[in-house]
Amino acid sequence: MEINLDLLQIQNPWWDYKFSSSGEYNFNFDPVLSEYENHVLKWKPKILDEIDFEKDSIYILEGARAVGKTTILKLLIKKLIKKDKIKPNNIFYYSCHNLETNEQLNELIKVFLSSLKNFKKERRYIFIDEITLIKNWDKGMSYLAGAGKFKNISVVLAGSVLGEFKLKAPGLKIDSKIISSLSFKDFTRLINPELFGKINKNNYLKFESKLEYYVDIYFLTGGFISCLNSFAENGAIRQNVYSNYLYWLIADIAKLKRDTGLMRQTVEQIILNLGRTIGYKTIAKKTKAKTHLTTAEYLKILESMFAVKMVYQLNERGEPDTRKSKKVYFRDPFLFWLFYSYIHGSIDYWRLSRERLHRADVYHFLTETAVFSQLIKSGDGKNKYVSFWRDRTGKKEINFIAGRKKNNMPILIERDSINSARAEKIFNQAGFKRGIVISRKKLDLTNNIKIAPLSYFLLFYKDLINFVETSEVYDFIKS
Repeated sequence: MEINLDLLQIQNPWWDYKFSSSGEYNFNFDPVLSEYENHVLKWKPKILDEIDFEKDSIYILEGARAVGKTTILKLLIKKLIKKDKIKPNNIFYYSCHNLETNEQLNELIKVFLSSLKNFKKERRYIFIDEITLIKNWDKGMSYLAGAGKFKNISVVLAGSVLGEFKLKAPGLKIDSKIISSLSFKDFTRLINPELFGKINKNNYLKFESKLEYYVDIYFLTGGFISCLNSFAENGAIRQNVYSNYLYWLIADIAKLKRDTGLMRQTVEQIILNLGRTIGYKTIAKKTKAKTHLTTAEYLKILESMFAVKMVYQLNERGEPDTRKSKKVYFRDPFLFWLFYSYIHGSIDYWRLSRERLHRADVYHFLTETAVFSQLIKSGDGKNKYVSFWRDRTGKKEINFIAGRKKNNMPILIERDSINSARAEKIFNQAGFKRGIVISRKKLDLTNNIKIAPLSYFLLFYKDLINFVETSEVYDFIKS
C-alpha cells in the first residue's frame, strides 16, 4: 500500500471544500453524518463539549462496537469546520481497518503533517478511529509524541478493544474517556422527551405505569443508539443490527488470533449461569479450554471489548477478592439478547427477545443487568469497584455493592417478597446500617432501608447514592 495524500484524501473528503447551494459547507457526502441526520433519534453526548481543542492533548475514547464512537469523531470534525471555522485541510481522520502495523499509521500521520509544513503556526487536529486494531498502537503514538510531532496539535483516538496500554506523551494532556451506551435515564430523555420533562421525585407515582412500559422497551433495546433508532423507525430491532455487531465481535476475536468457537462456548456458560457465581475452572471443564488460565484470558478479552464485566465477591476486609468465585454480567441489555439469541441458535433475535422477556429467570437477570449497567456507567463508566456480598453458606446475598469500604453502597434486588426488616438483617450481617432495596412496586424512602422500584432507582440514582454515601457504615465483620 502506497502511503500518500491521495490515499489520505479518501477518508478526508472535506478537503475538497464542498459547499451546498446555500453557500454552507456540505456534510451530506459523509455516510456517517448523513445517517445521523436521517435518523429519528439524535443523541448528542456530553463528550462533544468536554474535549478541549485549545491545548496540545491526546484524548482516548474507549467503548464497545456500535456505541457511537465514529459518529462522535465525525460530529467533532463537523463542529470544528462549521462552528469553529477551522480550515478543513487542517483536520485529519483515518479509520485503521486497512492497516496492519503502527509504522503504517505513523507514516500516514507524518504524510499529513508534512503536507502542512508551510503552515506550522496553524493548529491541526488528528482523529484516529479503531486504533486498537493495530498491535502496539500505543508504542507508535508514544514515538510520535516523543519526537515532537504533536506540537500545536489535538489528537483524538477511538478504540473498541482497548484494554491496558502504555502511552507516553511528555508535555501533552492525556485523557481517557469511556463512551457508554445510554443509561435508562438518558434513554427515556431521548425516546420520550415530553414525558421525561414532566417526571420528578414528587410525582413519580403518577407516571409509574408508563415508566414500566419504557423499562420493558429498555430491556429489549438496551442503550445502543443504533438499536433505539431501529426500534423507533421499525417498531423492532432489525436483524442486521444484531448481525453487524456479532460480525464485528467475531472479526475482532479472529484478528486477535483467538478461537471463535471457544469464545462462543465461554459466552454460553455465562448465559447458562445467569446471576450465579462461577469459577474459571468450572467454565474450563465445560468448554474446550485446556486450563482455567485460558478461560480467564477469554473472559478478559470479552471485558476489553466492553461486552461483559466480571464482578467479584467482597472479602472480610470489604474489598473485591479475585480469587473467589465471581459473577459475569453483560454491560447492556442489548448485549444480553445478542449473546442469548446467538447461543440459542435463533434466526430472529427480536422475536426471541419478545417471547422470552417476561420469563421469570430472564426478567430477573435483566433487572440485575440494568442495575449493574447503571452502576458502571456512573462516574463516566469508571466505577471499578462494583462487587457483591454473600454469607459463608451462600444462602444470603447482596446483589451489588458499589464503591469501597466507607463509601460502599449495598443494593439488594427483590426476588421473593422481602420487607425492610429482613433486608435490614441482611445488610447488618454484611456490615451495613443502611442500604437500598430494588422492589417490584413498593416505594418507601422513610427509613434507613430505602425501598424503590427499578424505574425510580434508575431515574433518581444519584439521590439514592448520596443517601448512602453520607450514611454511617460499619466495618466488615466475618459472617
